[in-house]
Amino acid sequence: MIRFLIISLFLMGTSLSWAQDKSSVDLDQKLINWMRAHRSLSTGMPFSFEPLGIKRNIFMNIGQKRSATGIIERTIIDQGISIYDAALWQMVLGQTGNQQDLDMAVRPIKYYWEGSLNEFFNIRSGSGNQIFVYDPNHPDAVTSDLSQKGSRGFIFRIINANGQYCSTDPADGKTRYQDFPNDPRIHWEDWKPIAGENAWVVMAAMHLLKHVPKQDQSASLELNLAQELSRAALYLQADNGGIRMAPLGTYYHLLDISSNSSEEQITQALDDRARMFNHGFTVPPQDMERLGGVDYPPYHTWYYKEISTENNLSWYAALRMMYQVTGQTQYLKAMERIEGYLKSVWNPVDKVFYQGAHFNKGIWVPNRDPFAVDVQDWAIAVLGPKKIDEWFGEGSAYAIWRSTKTFSGVQGRDGLRGVGFTKENDRISIEWTAGAILAVRKLAAYYASAHPDWSMEARNDEISMRTGVDDYYYNVRPDEAAYSYSSIRRWIPFGWFSHKVPILSLASTAWFVLIDKDIDPFEL
Repeated sequence: MIRFLIISLFLMGTSLSWAQDKSSVDLDQKLINWMRAHRSLSTGMPFSFEPLGIKRNIFMNIGQKRSATGIIERTIIDQGISIYDAALWQMVLGQTGNQQDLDMAVRPIKYYWEGSLNEFFNIRSGSGNQIFVYDPNHPDAVTSDLSQKGSRGFIFRIINANGQYCSTDPADGKTRYQDFPNDPRIHWEDWKPIAGENAWVVMAAMHLLKHVPKQDQSASLELNLAQELSRAALYLQADNGGIRMAPLGTYYHLLDISSNSSEEQITQALDDRARMFNHGFTVPPQDMERLGGVDYPPYHTWYYKEISTENNLSWYAALRMMYQVTGQTQYLKAMERIEGYLKSVWNPVDKVFYQGAHFNKGIWVPNRDPFAVDVQDWAIAVLGPKKIDEWFGEGSAYAIWRSTKTFSGVQGRDGLRGVGFTKENDRISIEWTAGAILAVRKLAAYYASAHPDWSMEARNDEISMRTGVDDYYYNVRPDEAAYSYSSIRRWIPFGWFSHKVPILSLASTAWFVLIDKDIDPFEL
């Protein structure tokens, strides 16, 4: 099993100068056209990103040239697909009414179910020939054996859309780098079975299940895949009700690296770690932790001892869909346990949810920092203002939004232009702004009668944000357009870099098609 697994989404770009004319063709149709076209010719899987402009020139300015971290970053931008991004893509194409679009949307389900993609002979995680353990008390309960359909684990969160293991550096075409982890050949190096992304695979499968005739649904790949992934998630549900971020064995790349470090410092630390693993790295016995009779180094336990609130909101929505479709009470009970976790990470002072919790010295301790914008937006969107107000008092859902705007809103001449990733007022996440629009849309509807002033404020924020993000809408080719990922490049304290506008984003683009068509990805 590959030992060194590095984070994925380090993105960079340069400024653009061409016009953003949206008048010639319907905006959403141009976005859908780009989503149809920007996919692998060999697999049909979409790509998460597209550099806008002369690709070689853009890649020459992404990351350091003589750097394993830089090479991995560029390779993922060039060829990677996040299964979360793919899920949004599936939701969009599944609702167009076009049979060819529906066929494209279903294709990832087939790959996930079979568990392989071209040269990637196994994109599923679990015990067996892999190191991933979902429950140390029952280590063989979730397997990586592809023949054991129904008992396999999560899909790796990011894969090469072409299904190619070996690659070239898109900046200069090199195929080897001596300090590349595990093998000097440039190859795929991200193998993380993260809970949140897999929840989105379930949600996409449930949206696509609506197109399967009722009499065929119980035997469908959509339902069977969703049930299998949900089963794996329940093995990760901790005693506090939260679903752990990933199984044991998942490599945590940022162990002991401060989120306040500069880009150069983070890159240097990751490159040093790659060389350290290449030359043999031994963890002192006192730093190992025994779980289920196996000794694990700290970089293989961190994700298992971490709970992400965002991941749990995603699974709450996914399990709600599973309960609606199957009526099985195990999903309802799992939702109720997640509710218990969510109540435990409520910050009553700032009226927001904490980003997550970490297991430390026998107890789960809330992560008081950093502040996560998506947690707030998705809490309102997934739980609904009514439930939040019932839990924490009238006006609590509105208070979440007010705090989020204060901490992370980016203001412009005409009002709120968007929101960032954390506490910042100068960077816009296009994708997370879409989530904010969905949240305020629900706030406006819920408070319309009892608090019309709150409702009007939310409605005005929706309008100004929808207008504000169009600064990041770009024509790609005739009749194709897409949105950028973010407005500037800077470290995001959750483990990756945002970037300047020339890196176009499938997630951003798909989210805004859903928003414009009033499709709620969290609801069937």
